Amino acid sequence: MADFHSELKSIAQPSKDGQGCKVFIETYGCQMNVYDSQAIDGLLDKDGFDRARDVFDADVILLNTCSVRELAEHKITSRVGEIRQQRVDADAPPAIIGICGCMAERLGIELQKGKNRVDLVVGVDNYDKLPGMLTHLMGKGKNQKRRHTATGHRTDAHYVAPPSVYPVNNSHLVTIHKGCDYKCTYCIVPYTRGPQTEKSPEAIVQEINTLVDSGAEEVTLLGQNVTAYHWQQELDFAALLESVAEIDGLKRIRFLTGHPKDMHKHTMDVIGGLDKVCPWLHLPIQSGSNAVLRRMKRLYKQDEYLNMVDYAKKVIPGVTFSTDIIVGFPGETEEDFQATLEVLRLVKYDQIFSFKYSVRPGVPAAKLNDNVSLDEKKRRLAEVIKLQDEIWLAEAEEQVGKTLEGIVESAAKHPKDSWRVRTANNRKFVVSNSHQGNGLKIGDSVSAKITGIASTTFLTGD
Repeated sequence: MADFHSELKSIAQPSKDGQGCKVFIETYGCQMNVYDSQAIDGLLDKDGFDRARDVFDADVILLNTCSVRELAEHKITSRVGEIRQQRVDADAPPAIIGICGCMAERLGIELQKGKNRVDLVVGVDNYDKLPGMLTHLMGKGKNQKRRHTATGHRTDAHYVAPPSVYPVNNSHLVTIHKGCDYKCTYCIVPYTRGPQTEKSPEAIVQEINTLVDSGAEEVTLLGQNVTAYHWQQELDFAALLESVAEIDGLKRIRFLTGHPKDMHKHTMDVIGGLDKVCPWLHLPIQSGSNAVLRRMKRLYKQDEYLNMVDYAKKVIPGVTFSTDIIVGFPGETEEDFQATLEVLRLVKYDQIFSFKYSVRPGVPAAKLNDNVSLDEKKRRLAEVIKLQDEIWLAEAEEQVGKTLEGIVESAAKHPKDSWRVRTANNRKFVVSNSHQGNGLKIGDSVSAKITGIASTTFLTGD
């Protein structure tokens, strides 16, 4: 999945009145982790745990982590030491620190060793054990030599986040399955998240109905590969979208992330035919070279991907695209790299998430000769980013003078007293608080004439 860490906020809220232990959760990585943190929050709340304001107010600090790249893991290890030192500097007593999520699943008990060891480790399928483990640690259990680690995959573990936790981007997150059966040779996710297992369509619809009853108007369906969703061979992702679209009061449906292999024509037909489904497709191509795609085990060729994009443009009005790119995969030649640049020129993505290849221990690609130098990876990444900036600027300039419509999702950082608005096809623009004559609030519908561009955001000049 794409890394949305730059857009995420901690879900921790001011502490409730009560006598429970205070817990602060920091979330790293993709939106699946955001949802999991919300689910953890709900599980702990039911057992009397309170939410802490920050790391200084907490008795327990949980870091919900990502393992997609080595750098992400290094940051977490450093963060553990940083938190401990910050509390010492603030004269705060020692806190219980735990690591959850993909890093916990990958490294397990190793995280309870070394300088920055933690007190507990809980993998992605064992969050229901957290209340008991924390209760034990908060009592006499902390003085025992017992290692508090819970990892390993379970097919029965499907968690539901409570609607009370404020959503990211004004869209409530709903997982429809977990894990992945496509073992791309570079990817750690099938090992940290396990095999693909579905949440039942009845459970999904019930969860969304609960959200709508609480005031939600938009949901984002989440999974490592949502387009591969299937329920007992009777219902696929397209049919699930049709079921969700029938929910009264729900206005918008987004989803992340799809695999190009599973973006079938009938799925695109359904997306284009349902007004509630937002016309934005995040479809990671990773590379434009057939040779590299084969070594990655991506299960499609460049022409198949481009044909899929062309069909989507025909049947989904206003569709936009985003993608993931890896440069410097083992064996990638200059010709291979140029094929990736050609895909960027042809598709004209609104946004890309691009990365230098880095090996992850235990995945099949770790056995390949990582023969592209770091300097060459950096050069190729810089070229990808430069080309994408040029493509986006040309596409964005065509929107100047047009009127866009969207939903207020958050306060904008710049300028002051302004709001960030997101369109159905995932474009962003900024309007002032006084736009349309009244003070705006999150969830309001807004239309505005585009007057300029600042990076990936449109300006309206009002």
